[in-house]
Amino acid sequence: MGGMKMKILIVSYVDDNFGDNLIRICFEQLLRVVLRNLGLSENECQIEKMPLKSIDADLVAGADIIFFAGGGLFGMSYLNFFPFLDSITKLADEKGIPVVFSSIGINNMNATADGEQALKTILRRKCIKAVSVRENLDFFKTYAKGCDFRIESVCDPAVWTQYIYHLRATRKTRTIGINVVRGGLFKDNQKDWGMTDELRYLDDLRKRLEADGFSCIFYTNGSVLDNNTLHYFAREYKIPEQNLVYPQTTREVVETVAGFEAVATFRMHSSIIAYAFGIPSVALVWNDKIPFFYDNIGHPERALVFENWDAKIVFEQITAILDTKETEKLDPEYLMSLYNFLYRTVLEQCEKAQDTPAYTFETVAAALAADAKRIEKEDTFDLRVKLEKAEKHYLARFTELRRKDGEIRKYQREIEARKKECDRCREDLRLCREQMQAQKETLQKQKEELDGLNRMLAVRVCRRLKRKTK
Repeated sequence: MGGMKMKILIVSYVDDNFGDNLIRICFEQLLRVVLRNLGLSENECQIEKMPLKSIDADLVAGADIIFFAGGGLFGMSYLNFFPFLDSITKLADEKGIPVVFSSIGINNMNATADGEQALKTILRRKCIKAVSVRENLDFFKTYAKGCDFRIESVCDPAVWTQYIYHLRATRKTRTIGINVVRGGLFKDNQKDWGMTDELRYLDDLRKRLEADGFSCIFYTNGSVLDNNTLHYFAREYKIPEQNLVYPQTTREVVETVAGFEAVATFRMHSSIIAYAFGIPSVALVWNDKIPFFYDNIGHPERALVFENWDAKIVFEQITAILDTKETEKLDPEYLMSLYNFLYRTVLEQCEKAQDTPAYTFETVAAALAADAKRIEKEDTFDLRVKLEKAEKHYLARFTELRRKDGEIRKYQREIEARKKECDRCREDLRLCREQMQAQKETLQKQKEELDGLNRMLAVRVCRRLKRKTK
């Protein structure tokens, strides 16, 4: 390891969908406990963070070890993170820096030969030392065939949310959280379901729940586009303001979900947060990562396939769950799968790590709770991300409006030109009509003169004939 202080770089996908930010927050807090467990103090370790899509080559080159914190980075879908993963791992390979992929999501939705080859290329770099996936382990192994690093199946870091934030579920009785997402999410994931379908579903579910005495709170995971959909739904269906939550930070998403008795969700991290607080959830499956999570927590029936995207089915699922009066129970072994992976990886890759016994679940949970104040600064980071994303959307909208305004002005000029041309044509037509009228009048006069001449000629002919007959 280079330098006196070990430099650890955490790479994560940063977004205003705060489920992505929650992954990194939880991962970093767990990693700090692992470092402490292995005798590595904060004086010996320096943790740096880098957004996946804002690569800082100097930060990468200066690291002693690089961790990818989790999320759907190996997804074969429209997000396409591979160019960024390729750039970072290629630089790490050149510098001989060990790289660890942790709690990575992988799916084969809309897979292309290029995407599959990109993943194989990345995995075959010597810098890759360990990989853990949160879903689809067997599928991942087909791409990692022949690689000699350790591959494990672990939980998503966010299942530790309750301990990371040191919060308890408030669980307001008979209050159901209903998650709202952008309408385009479904089309992006090959589901023939638009925003109109979503809004009808949301309203139908609300009516069924309210008729049964439940209170419905509509919320998002924070995304500007999700929020826009919720604003539109609230306006069109006249949803009271007190029944709407637009989270501005990761903490607000966590606190919001922690207040429900049950959740009807789209976003996977709403499901994960609910599980972390022992709150039951039912999800509509728009991506194959969702059923894997529900399989892992022992409730595959709560992940509804596309054919069952129906408010009646969701309502019946939620009420049946609540009627049992059973509370969700966290599985310590499931949660510790990630901690133990990180513990073994740091021990193997960090020379200064002391081979001490791994903490128990209770010790890890207590250490995370004690560190909860550390993440208060994350609220400011989230707000900056949200503001930056909102500004980008505003800029895109502003640019689009400017473009359309330019097109409108162009069309207006064309209309003016055409109008002048029409005016000229009308004037030409008027002149033609006047000329035609004048010609008609001339012709009429000529006809009258000709008729007069014909009459005169006829009279003369008659007179001559009379004279000859005499």
